[in-house]
Amino acid sequence: MKLQHTLLTLGLLGLATGCALDEPEIIAVDSAFPYRLEFDVDEFGDLPGAEDFKIEIKFADWLDELPTNPITLTYSLNGSDDFTAVAVDEVIYEYEEDDCKFEREGEFSATTITIPVDPDLGTVPEKFEVVVAFNLTGDEATDGGFELEITEVSSMDEVLFNDANSFEYAILDNAAGGAWEYEMADEAAFNAFQVAFGTISTDIAALTYAEVTGTVKVEFDYKEVKFEIELVEEETTTECEDGEVEEDTDNVVIEIEAEYDLDDEDLEIEFEGKWLNEDGEEFDFIIEAEYVSGDGTLQLIFGKIIDSDNFADGEELFDGELNWTLAED
Repeated sequence: MKLQHTLLTLGLLGLATGCALDEPEIIAVDSAFPYRLEFDVDEFGDLPGAEDFKIEIKFADWLDELPTNPITLTYSLNGSDDFTAVAVDEVIYEYEEDDCKFEREGEFSATTITIPVDPDLGTVPEKFEVVVAFNLTGDEATDGGFELEITEVSSMDEVLFNDANSFEYAILDNAAGGAWEYEMADEAAFNAFQVAFGTISTDIAALTYAEVTGTVKVEFDYKEVKFEIELVEEETTTECEDGEVEEDTDNVVIEIEAEYDLDDEDLEIEFEGKWLNEDGEEFDFIIEAEYVSGDGTLQLIFGKIIDSDNFADGEELFDGELNWTLAED
């Protein structure tokens, strides 16, 4: 039986009391609304030398239970340049029980992906990953990319794929791409950092020099960047995977995430993100910066930090210069 979703509007008209203006009652009937699958993101990239990439596919908004019948996706996978030998290598998903995660597999061929009904869930999983391998020849992929397109969905349940039915991967070839590390040399360097970044983070504004290790990790992904300010304080986390429990002790970090736009010609980079002010209200910020790429180093020169809702001259959150030299991590 196909899942359906219909809106029924019941109007009470012609009542003896003459109350024809009553608000209609809207009843959602979830017996004919198809499930909808979608890519978590529709494009991404990684540094040269990566061997594979995991593409997440998930269900969009759904009511009650997930499908109870297997789903088969027909796909096409095409690569260019160094990605001509690209192929699906795995289809995996996670089942969680008693705070432990178990990795399980779906089936696939050169043209289809089958999402099974998990024996413990009684349904298909809410999300899964398609692992695409592109280092099949043993050579480093440094140019080109690939596209994964879902062309057909088949199931006893009514399931369709989102209109955005393709995912594109490309080499991350900008000068900032990758993981970097900055070490504050002394308390003066910390104070300069705090003056700038404390304007967009109440956590950073409240720090003392004794509370930080001096290490800041910066990671540039395809379109996003993450700053991690490492604290002296440590925390222990426990993870269980496939029945094996592991404990790790790491430094606590304060994170700042933003999108970035890099201009290779003018050597400018702009960050845009969100943060909470002292009143707990969310605001958008922009950081204007310049960069210089060296051999294993990246110099970031932060300039203005601006509240996106207030561009007036003299109203900047920070207007100065903060100069960092980062080393490859």
